[in-house]
Amino acid sequence: MAISAAAVANRWTQRRRRAQELREAWPFSAEVLGFYGALLDAQEAAWSQARMDVPAPADVISYTRVRVLPAIFEATVRSGPSKLVQSLLERYEVADFESIAKAWLDGNELLPVERYIARAAVSPVLEALGTAAGALGSGPRGGRHCPSCGGRPQLSYFAASSEELLTPQRYLECERCATSWPYTRMTCAACGESRSMQLAVFTEEGVAQAGRGARVVRRQPAAADLGSEAAAPEPGSARFAHMRIDGCRSCSTYVLTVDLGGNGRAVPVVDELAALPLDLYAKEQGLRKITPNLMGF
Repeated sequence: MAISAAAVANRWTQRRRRAQELREAWPFSAEVLGFYGALLDAQEAAWSQARMDVPAPADVISYTRVRVLPAIFEATVRSGPSKLVQSLLERYEVADFESIAKAWLDGNELLPVERYIARAAVSPVLEALGTAAGALGSGPRGGRHCPSCGGRPQLSYFAASSEELLTPQRYLECERCATSWPYTRMTCAACGESRSMQLAVFTEEGVAQAGRGARVVRRQPAAADLGSEAAAPEPGSARFAHMRIDGCRSCSTYVLTVDLGGNGRAVPVVDELAALPLDLYAKEQGLRKITPNLMGF
């Protein structure tokens, strides 16, 4: 079933609303989410314009350089963290944006500031193009890669289910074009590992139940990361009760998973962005994220 333009546009409203909610509820995420909120304005404008212009896939990078990049640069300099702004100012005049953007689309390794500017500018155009974005590059589609553009998963989420006895479907969401696609539960989104002995799920201490039949190790993220509430929470009172870390010992990667059944107001891409304490804990366990998010963690 086709998704209406109004429904797609509402994604931006949902992202903006959720970013403001979490900014107020989670003080440790205020700087990141404040910047993200400012960036959303530039990205939504780029998305709206690209839906009207419909640039050909071969022209997406040059289109982005001319029509999108200046607004992303301005929003970043105005509202971004000082370290990012400094790096961007140092590289902006000498950087070859088109080469950087192509390298990002090809999945090549980039410096963090290069990855940021390519993703921040190109992704809203890809999201506007939808399935047409798939013509931008070659490579695998489906399975552990986006069926639309071939991107890697940014996050995982469980859809809310209207039937209590039905197991919620798991989805992956693309880092590039925000397409979601179904994926097997308890299977590594990076290497496909499915042996339970090689998979680890971590949830915050205080989560009422392990859930989903997975073996869970609970641990309260460091008080310094969570703000002033240093005491371990009572069951059901965990801050990240609707989120977990899905790790794989075979390839030493992880992905954050958002349970929409556990929190109906969650917006996966925003909640994942704000869950830095979970990222820090995953890294303490020797895991690396499949795909760093827009803010680089």
